[in-house]
Amino acid sequence: MTRHDDQWLERALRAAEPHLADDGFTQRVLAALPPAPAPRATRLDWVVPAAVALGSAVVASQFPLAPFLDLAEVALRQVQLSWLGAAVMIACMAGALLAEPLRRVL
Repeated sequence: MTRHDDQWLERALRAAEPHLADDGFTQRVLAALPPAPAPRATRLDWVVPAAVALGSAVVASQFPLAPFLDLAEVALRQVQLSWLGAAVMIACMAGALLAEPLRRVL
């Protein structure tokens, strides 16, 4: 479109009447429509969390865990965070990952 066409279209849209009288036709049609279906939980909602859990398990099985636990223990001592605090933090992260699928189920 040329600039002239754009200006014509803008003027036509601004000058258009905002409401067309339809003698209640729109309201009758909308009232006759069935209600929108509620979103359902599907098996696909669990694909990402399951893939993350599976991938994490595979990665964890391929690496020695002891050096990481020692590193985590040193890091927890430095920030004065207990193992319980670390467990709560991991639980929060897991909850954030599962929040959307659980919302759809519940």
